[in-house]
Amino acid sequence: SFTTTLCGRNAVQVAWKEERPVDFDQLQRSLRDLGTVDTNAFMLRFTSSEAELTVFPDGRTIVEGTNDPTLARELVSRYIG
Repeated sequence: SFTTTLCGRNAVQVAWKEERPVDFDQLQRSLRDLGTVDTNAFMLRFTSSEAELTVFPDGRTIVEGTNDPTLARELVSRYIG
């Protein structure tokens, strides 16, 4: 994976060298007991006490609530896989 800090947004984008398609229905089921999940055809937004993650169909994820790429990757690994 690689990360990009989004200036002025207190957010980090975590992306993969190759697309990793995401099944929003399955992901929503696995996250619903851990926080708030909102989804539509274009993205899934998961909010926990630690951060807010916005996941796109290609697997790209924006982690809001941190500028630390290491923490962002850890949160994506923990919640998205």
